Amino acid sequence: MITDLQQHAVRKWVSTLTIFLVLIAASAAARAQTLPAGDYYIVAKHSHKALTAFEYDDGETYLGQSVRSDEMDDAQVWTVAPAGGKSDANSYTIHSRKYGTALSVGEENDYGDTSAALSREHTANAPVWRLRKHLNSYGVEAGKSGNALNVTGASLADDAYIIVYEASNSDNGQWLFYPARERTIASDPIWHSSEIDNTDQLYRLIALPPAGQEADRMRRMKLMDYQASGMYVRKGDRVSMTIRGLTQSPDGLTVMVGPMNSYEGATDQSEPQLVQMQDGVNSFTASRNGMVYFLYVDSGFNNEALPPVEIEITSGGIPTPLYIAGQTTPDEWRSMISEYASSPYVELMNDKVLITVTRKVFQNSKLTDPGSILDLLGEIIGWYDNFSGLDNSSPLHAVSPLRMHYLQDLVSSAKTLDGIYMYAADYFVGMPGENVGDLLVLDKLRHAWSIWHETGHKYQQNDWTWSEVVESTVNLYSLEAQARQGLPSRLKSRDEETGKTPLDLAKHFLDRKKRDFADSQQMRLKSDSEDEYWVRLVMFSQLREAFGDSFYPALHRYYRENPLGFETLNDQDAQIQAFVIATSTIAGQDLTRFFADWGVRLTDDTRQSLADLDLPPVAAGLSRTGLGK
Repeated sequence: MITDLQQHAVRKWVSTLTIFLVLIAASAAARAQTLPAGDYYIVAKHSHKALTAFEYDDGETYLGQSVRSDEMDDAQVWTVAPAGGKSDANSYTIHSRKYGTALSVGEENDYGDTSAALSREHTANAPVWRLRKHLNSYGVEAGKSGNALNVTGASLADDAYIIVYEASNSDNGQWLFYPARERTIASDPIWHSSEIDNTDQLYRLIALPPAGQEADRMRRMKLMDYQASGMYVRKGDRVSMTIRGLTQSPDGLTVMVGPMNSYEGATDQSEPQLVQMQDGVNSFTASRNGMVYFLYVDSGFNNEALPPVEIEITSGGIPTPLYIAGQTTPDEWRSMISEYASSPYVELMNDKVLITVTRKVFQNSKLTDPGSILDLLGEIIGWYDNFSGLDNSSPLHAVSPLRMHYLQDLVSSAKTLDGIYMYAADYFVGMPGENVGDLLVLDKLRHAWSIWHETGHKYQQNDWTWSEVVESTVNLYSLEAQARQGLPSRLKSRDEETGKTPLDLAKHFLDRKKRDFADSQQMRLKSDSEDEYWVRLVMFSQLREAFGDSFYPALHRYYRENPLGFETLNDQDAQIQAFVIATSTIAGQDLTRFFADWGVRLTDDTRQSLADLDLPPVAAGLSRTGLGK
């Protein structure tokens, strides 16, 4: 028989043991490492390129970033190990698997930033890096300095400097850690596109390539890599969803409330809410109003391709009218417009485009057949793809699976948007409310130079878009849309005030005894005009007229195959010299005379490079093509 005293002693012992075990568990949890030790690809979140140890010809190393490559092998792999000693659980040492030396804080570079570097010697006292978890990524902080690994200027270039700069949660200051395993050969996917059913709130999503990788591959602005849900939430709404098929990949699945924050007048308040999902049941509370999007990408750093995931929104949110070309019937669309009246937005989508506008704008447009708008936009984007040499002849030249997002801007102030019809940004084309309706009127869209123009900005390759020609070369794409529809060329259109065409303005410039292509004033009839945009466009258009419709597709492919490095991209004169060499290569003729006629200054190095190509000289009259006598 157990006495009361014995029972009390037993209870006290059990209680003490429980406390002791809890303390042990807490201590173990406190010491549990943020990241298991091992070999990793350390991948910049903004570019989805791996931290890479490059080697100069003289044997010196420098740090850059690159897509996953078998040729790089161990240069992309890093051994991550707990720092040990008195360091906390977030502290690690990071060594290059190729060189064995430690990731360190280096010296000041040419831009005044502190470089990340490899230590010059093998040492037992490797620098400590602290990993700060944020969503599916980490800030990699140098000790307790408050400074962390960044890519200078959020550049996508392989040879952009890796620097130690102010720590932040922005994508440019975040890194993904992928276990370095051999990638299995991918089989043909069962699913080639996502399935979206916002009526029943069921989704099957395929993983898309990250926007940064696609932008770098195509040498242009980012398209949208997030996918529509057709659901709207209000601040404070509790949303629950069940996820099936999600792997442990660092790529993960992120739910976004609101699109990416690329607005002309972006603020901290216009940042999307980002919620990292887990396989199984998930819930979150909306911290802002906005449309819900799914960010599900495959970086290529997983050991196998990511499978589709299935999502069911089980509670929360408001269905939004979402027209999907080839899926939504006229009756279903009319029903959505009627039944989903509590959502302030309407969305239209096909495989190339997503349009997001307010219900008010949509109703004012009187659009009854959304498919007609989507079809024409799909055609325009298809023309631009062809003009850009995206012919699917290789993965490098493949049409992107990412969409163009036309988004009504409800964020930027009227002052910020004053004088702006629309604007192109990473992830979307922003549209002020008073102009967005033009996108939804078929006859306006057929003749909407400004819409073609902003769409063209999303296609401009940064390698040959130096500052003076940003607003000129973009109109090569507009001319393509015009020509494809059998419309008269804008180059032959007379200005109502001056009576001059762009061709007239170009002839006026070329008739000058001294010409400087960089001097806008030389191209203007009036000092406050913007005639230079049209004059410069004529020069670029002449190359197509002289060398045929295949010229610009070939030029786009050339730059994808021969991208400019970080230094050249940040040196406008170097861009110009590279453009002269590239166009001469594509034309198969030495274009020195043509560019000299246009007042483009060539360096001695460029002249020598052209001489080395041993190309026949271009005909003397090329700069007068299309101008008449």
